[in-house]
Amino acid sequence: MPDTTEIPEEESRFALEPSELDEATHAEALTLYRDSQENIRFAKGLQWKTLGGTLAIFALLGFTGFNSELREGYLKTLIVISWAISAGAIYAICILQSWQNTEREKLRKIVAEFSNLFHAIYRLKSRTEANVHRYILLAFMVVTMLIGDYVLATILTPLFER
Repeated sequence: MPDTTEIPEEESRFALEPSELDEATHAEALTLYRDSQENIRFAKGLQWKTLGGTLAIFALLGFTGFNSELREGYLKTLIVISWAISAGAIYAICILQSWQNTEREKLRKIVAEFSNLFHAIYRLKSRTEANVHRYILLAFMVVTMLIGDYVLATILTPLFER
């Protein structure tokens, strides 16, 4: 089986230009780079946990509504609580997105100091494409929370008449 990782002969290799940083500064930049990457992963994880936790709370509110005394005021209070939780969760995931953007800016500044090979690999995915993917996921999270809130209200509202 032939090795497919080799570069075809037609493709020319570019001249490798190493980083101009001294060894200590290069190590420091690598540490900052890894730190920013870990912060981004941590914030992404928190966003998904916030979404999951919010939907779990909605399920608990729905369960509480079905197993309560079914007083209209109580059910309306549950719906208002779900709106407040949605607002807080949406705010939290937007703040986490902002934090990720700050970390990405740090990464761009660090990458500028590394070799041209690092630049070439780092820029394989365009910034615009990455932003589109990021904001589609953010919109998905927000819409999912709002749908969860709507479903809870839709489930609890018919119980007012009982």
